[in-house]
Amino acid sequence: MTEGRAKLRFNCYLVREGIDDPLRALRSECRPGGKKAMHELASSNSAPSGCRAFLRSKSESTPPWAESLIATFPGLDEVLNLSNRLVIFLPVKQRLFAVCFGYGSSSLEWSAIEPNFGLRFAARCLNPDAVNEIRSRRIDASARTQAVQIPTRTAIRDFDLELEGEFVRRMVGEVDTDMLDLPDLGAVVATDSIAFKAETNLSRVEEVLTLILSRVDSAEAKKDLLFIDALEPLRGNDPVVADLERLLAQELFSERVNSATQVVSDEVDGLTTQVLSFAPPDALSIENVHEVVVQRGEHYQNFDEFSIDALRDALFASGGSFGRSSLNSIKVIAVDSEGHAASPLMPLKNWLVFEASSEERRYLLTLGKWFALAEEYARKLDADLAEIEDVTDVLNLRDWRKSEKTETIYNENVADERRNDLLLFDTERVTSLGDMVEVCDLLHVDGYLIHVKKYEKSQTLSHLFSQGYVSAVLLGADKDYRQKFIDFVEISDSRMKEVASRAPEIVAYAIAFKKKDRAIIDLPTFSKVNLRDFAKRLERLRVKPTLARIQIT
Repeated sequence: MTEGRAKLRFNCYLVREGIDDPLRALRSECRPGGKKAMHELASSNSAPSGCRAFLRSKSESTPPWAESLIATFPGLDEVLNLSNRLVIFLPVKQRLFAVCFGYGSSSLEWSAIEPNFGLRFAARCLNPDAVNEIRSRRIDASARTQAVQIPTRTAIRDFDLELEGEFVRRMVGEVDTDMLDLPDLGAVVATDSIAFKAETNLSRVEEVLTLILSRVDSAEAKKDLLFIDALEPLRGNDPVVADLERLLAQELFSERVNSATQVVSDEVDGLTTQVLSFAPPDALSIENVHEVVVQRGEHYQNFDEFSIDALRDALFASGGSFGRSSLNSIKVIAVDSEGHAASPLMPLKNWLVFEASSEERRYLLTLGKWFALAEEYARKLDADLAEIEDVTDVLNLRDWRKSEKTETIYNENVADERRNDLLLFDTERVTSLGDMVEVCDLLHVDGYLIHVKKYEKSQTLSHLFSQGYVSAVLLGADKDYRQKFIDFVEISDSRMKEVASRAPEIVAYAIAFKKKDRAIIDLPTFSKVNLRDFAKRLERLRVKPTLARIQIT
């Protein structure tokens, strides 16, 4: 390399296959003749063959918060953002990369960009022992965002993050030189794009991108990062997206949905909604939020609770019906206690988490992006769960009656009706190292430690799976905890003492469903991933995991 040559951080997006005209990768308003047209720069002989660059200097725009409030405060029409945008289109192996500087990425037509490319590279080529940052979002009703940054190179396992079942947004780390001989890129930032440091020599950048593209095309994702590949991003103009958004509108707006919003395609016909949740974008700090404002045309409505019910109340405060277009035309912004914007003003769709599935297909929406879960991954997940024994007929737990308002009432009644083979533990706690821990809800005469939960949302199931594992660990590792459990059983029902002394042999997760046709493992993606993980943990303890179904009447 030439000594002393300056280095820049190159932020590179892969243009979708089949697009060889750079102008198609720019937003229409940034093309020649558009209101924010970029002009093409002349290049010197040092530019790689086929390289083209487009510039817009000092472009002006009105911030979204100013635009939305101009009607109230006319003086905001003078507020402007000034920015420079440069996009260099670089041909690499019959593909195009868009290399962006300044605000160049905001000029790209996102439907023309390959999503998740940088993350697919990270899943294959980042050194798992030299990672600095991971950001992810759980695809379930909790929409939990994880963002962990460690300044020194750290192994992924030391982040103590469970990435399977999560939409990984960003990873930062060093390239694994055993996978790719590129030791001089510095910290690589992987999102939809790939960002790295290199000399200001586009021929060198072209060489790096050639190696990166080859590796992404030829290598498999590493074991801990397989879920990155399992999420297949859908294009915004994909016909299935339109149908999925009609389905989402039906679920969200219910009786207020307009008649034009009808799902008719075979692709989404028969899908069952698994998750629908109102959740903040992951850049928002919840503690800064005083209220959320929904803007529908000239109508504004405030609410202060992050829930679908609160959102619906705010939406339905105005008249009229809603449809698929409402997901984009309705805007939402969070406001702090001083009335300042705590988030960008974004379409309603960006504030929703949604999952719908059938036996053959599974689709997910988070942060405004649609994904299909890769069929191969879904099949493997279902196959793994199918190996967990279904003991519904063995335990024969009766229906959960409407009058039994709580889990405790159900367990008490069932245990009272079946004193010959069930012992109640729901209201009992055993102490371990000062903490009171529930062993199980019901103890079965055949050794099943039964943990009971209504299926309402994935958070409750996460608690259920964790509860079964924790009690099994304590029974095996904490002698005092185990002895107190045996003593309690002996006092309560001496016939069960031998059963208790053998515990933990079998853990039974008993899940109660309202819908009669719902299978035990017909759960949201994250719940399925979570169940598989805890089942494997139990098996490593030599404890058998099992499943049972309860019908809610």
